[in-house]
Amino acid sequence: MRRTKWAAVAIAVIALGAAGCGTGDAGTEGEVAPMSPRPSGTGPLTREVARTDLDTAAAAAGIPANVPEYAGMNEDAPAGSPRSCGVAFKGFGTETTPVDVARFDAVVRELRKRDWEQSGKRTDRKDVKDGVINQAQVTLKQRGWTTLAEYRTALDGGVITLLSSEDECMKKFGADASAVG
Repeated sequence: MRRTKWAAVAIAVIALGAAGCGTGDAGTEGEVAPMSPRPSGTGPLTREVARTDLDTAAAAAGIPANVPEYAGMNEDAPAGSPRSCGVAFKGFGTETTPVDVARFDAVVRELRKRDWEQSGKRTDRKDVKDGVINQAQVTLKQRGWTTLAEYRTALDGGVITLLSSEDECMKKFGADASAVG
């Protein structure tokens, strides 16, 4: 009987040691590995999760707030229309908060933290005179949704557009359909 108790204690000690018992990746006491911004799941994403991902990734990247008219065009879309298949974000740079390629890179990183995976390479267009990037595009995918992230220069500080659409819903409308109308 005594041998059984010692075996149980030894197993518990080994299990606690393997689990790390409160240590993070660095192995120091009290550190905890960073948590994902939201739990990952299975099956298709919901529209609400896609909307939240766009809004929170943009906010974390320091992009000005979504233009209400742009966000609302999908929310008010008639059921069964291409616009009803997606959610959109558009943030214009301002004099005090310009939107540039660095913020575009930041929002793409933030989306990747939310389990969006880049599909293909980033495409850039540069100004022929000075070589500055005036347009960048990245496609990201996750659980039945596709997001097109785009940066463009603008006269007053740049613009970043994020358009997510549910793949199955968009298939009904063909390759030329757009969730922005």
